[in-house]
This record gives sequence, C-alpha cells and structure tokens, in this order.
Amino acid sequence: MKRILFALAAAAVVTAACTKTPDPELSVNPTSLSFESTGGSASFDVSSNVAWTVQTDNQSWYTVSTAAGENDGQVTVTVNPYTEAAARSASLTVTGGGLVVNVAVVQKAPVPPADPAKKEVSVIALGGELSVEIPSGYAFSASSDAEWLTIAAQEDGLVKLAVARNTGSESRSASVKAVLTDGTPLADITVNQSWRNVEPGELLIEEVYFSGSPLEGSDRSSDDQYIRLTNNADHTIYADRVMFVTNYITGTITSAGAYYEYPDVEDGIVVEDMYVIPGSGDEYPLEPGASLILAISAENYQENNPAAFDLSKADFEFYGSDNDYFPDTDNPDVPNLENWFKSSFSYFSLHNRGYESYAIVYAPLSETAESIMGDHHWSGTYYMHFNEWEFTYDIAEEDAWLIPGEWVLDAVNCCTEDSFYRNPWGPAFDAGWTHAGDYDGDPSRFGKSVRRAVDDNGKLVDTNNSTNDFIPNATPTLR
Repeated sequence: MKRILFALAAAAVVTAACTKTPDPELSVNPTSLSFESTGGSASFDVSSNVAWTVQTDNQSWYTVSTAAGENDGQVTVTVNPYTEAAARSASLTVTGGGLVVNVAVVQKAPVPPADPAKKEVSVIALGGELSVEIPSGYAFSASSDAEWLTIAAQEDGLVKLAVARNTGSESRSASVKAVLTDGTPLADITVNQSWRNVEPGELLIEEVYFSGSPLEGSDRSSDDQYIRLTNNADHTIYADRVMFVTNYITGTITSAGAYYEYPDVEDGIVVEDMYVIPGSGDEYPLEPGASLILAISAENYQENNPAAFDLSKADFEFYGSDNDYFPDTDNPDVPNLENWFKSSFSYFSLHNRGYESYAIVYAPLSETAESIMGDHHWSGTYYMHFNEWEFTYDIAEEDAWLIPGEWVLDAVNCCTEDSFYRNPWGPAFDAGWTHAGDYDGDPSRFGKSVRRAVDDNGKLVDTNNSTNDFIPNATPTLR
C-alpha cells in the first residue's frame, strides 16, 4: 500500500512540473517610426504571449489604431501633416506581463525651399483685399514694410493682404516677406499699386457716332449722337472717374484755306470740354467686352425720326447747360456725366462733320475740376494763317487745358481728307485719323459712324493709329 501512495505522489509532482506558467514575452518591431512632414501612417508588430496595452504621451498630432491586444498583434500610427521648422517626436509605451517596450515616433520638419518664392502682383488705386499664394506646407509669419499694405490673414499656402486706396498721383510699391518660424525666408511678395483704376488700353473708344441719323426729305440729321466705350481687358474694370475730352488744338484746313499753327506739346494733349463719369471708384464695374453708351442727350429720337436711335436707355448723358436761351434736356432715368468744363455757350454736342478729336483720360484721385482749372491751364501763342495774312492769339486768354500724357487712356482723331492738315495730338496718342463722310459736308455721312475694328480673337484693334484701328463710314453698333 505504501508503494502505491508513493507512486501517486510522484506522478502528481511530475504533472505539476509539466503545467508550470511560461515566462512572459513582449517585443516590438520596429522600435521606431519615422514620418515625413506630410504625415501618413506606419505600423509596428507586437510579439507577445501575454495581454498588452499601448500607452501614448497624450500628444494630439498622432493617433494609434489599437490600444490593447493579446499575444501577437499590429499597431498602426497615423501622423498629421506638420509645418513647423523643427522636427517633433513622441514615445509610445507597450506594457504586458510586467514587461515594458518603448516605440519612438519621429516626424521630420518640412524642407524649406532653396530660395524664397518670388511673387509680384498689381492692384488698382481703389485697393481692397488681395490673396497671394505662397509655398504650402510651412508654418510662417508675414510682415509688410508699408502702412498702406497690411496683413489681413495668413494660412497655409496663402497670404491675404489689405491694400489702402491710393489717393496720390503716382504709383507705389511695397514688400511683404513671409518667413518660417526659425527665420528662414519662404516668400517675397512685391505689391505694385497704380494711381488709377483703369490702365491705358483697357477701356477703349470703340465708336463715335457724331453724324446723326438722316432726316428724310432734308439735308440735315437728328442729334442722336453717342460714344461707345468698351472694356478690352480680360478682367473687370471700373469706369468711375474716366473723363471724356475734346481737342482744343485744331488740325483742319477751312474751306477758305485758313489753318492754325500751335506750339508743340511734348507730352500731353490740349483739351477744352471735359466730362467725367461719376463714382468714387467701384460704382460702375464693367466686365470684359461690356460697353457704356454716352449719349449727348438720352432721348428717344425714333419718336420723330424712324431712322434714328432710341438713346433713352443710355448709360450716361451729357448735361450741363444752364443757359435759358439754349436749355438742355435731362433724362432723370439716365445718370449725368459730371461737367468739369464746357466750352460751348449752349449745350454740348459733337461736331457733326467730324472735325474733332476725342480722348478718354483718368486723372489722379486727388484731382478735381478746380485743380485742373487752376494748375493745368495751357499758355503760349498760336497763329492763324489765311492767304498772306497771319493772326496772333494769346492762349492765356482762352480756355485750354493741358492733360499730362500719362493720364491718357485712349484717343481718336477725326477729319476728312480734303480738310486734314495735321493731327491735333501727337502720334503717341494717335498716329492716324478716321472719318465718316469722304469730304467736308458730305451728306452720305449721316447714319454712319467711326467704329473700331475687331481682330481674329474678338478683341478691339488698338495700335494707337486710328487709320489702322477704325473702320470709316461704318455701320453704327446700335443699328
């Protein structure tokens, strides 16, 4: 009996030895994860024979896919994009069975560009908010070197600028620099602000209808005269403060053979009538290809002449006669152009035989009718030649105003061949001339206009030469 009990005891010892709990095991591979600044995901494997947990260091720029597991498993770490100038790191702790293993997480800083990005942008005198794209993926700060240019906001890859209105008579420039948090240059932005809201060549005189529409059974015409101005740019422009002017210098020979000789004008045009589109800068936007009709009088001329035009819905009208003998007609539904100067004692009209030149100009925002009258009077002497006689005139006693050349947006000279002597304005503004009617008083001019040609791309032709740019004796655009 004792032998049996001994044998049973020995067997129990052997069985207990065979069921002993194994030692805990815990390891990870790899022990570190490296990420680019753009972020992303990567994994490490857990090898274990026990239950384990993953503890983070409570940083918010990464997440783990698995917080706990048993035996073998895998943990994925996802890292957010990073824009700061220095690398960042974190540590994960995997514990189980009394064992501890660390996993290092490192994210690299973005590599700064070898050279700062160069940006140059232009803005009109009106100013406003301007957004400029810069390299993205970086934390940065931006600063301006001018009071009129401030940082409105900055976000990844974008700087928003607030540009004050330029009320001066000259263009100006300022610089904005964007730098990384460690001072490394990221972008240099140059902002050029014009002193005007419309640049030369953007707004053009597309058409001048000065002849009027023929009156049946008469050698006269209606007074349905108008000017069409058209946006020839690829962006919206603002017509506020654009001035329509007529020439003071006469470039024609009269039917009796008289002609005038004037002093040379080096850089500018000499004008008399000045009418200005109202507005403070952004009241009259004009989209690409859109036009404005400036009616001499915004009337429906078809009521008395079926061949004439209805100008009662024009965009603007010329108005300004306070003369009881020559009362002007005002259409209250059509805005009036501001009358800065009118040479005629009566109401304003276009020379219906076409012996005038016209221009549109943009004066600095600081200029007014009074400042032009006071500061831009043209003086000197001119002569009228008639047969063997010469007559001298003092310009200082007359109403003539010298408009600086940089103010001029567009110009067109008009005349007929038999009366052409010289262009009243220099070739920098218009090197040619155009006409409606082939000779002085030609009755066939009635119902015809001078109209700018269009190129193959649908743009108005603009070479500063009306002989090339305009179609003479053209069909009016309102026909």
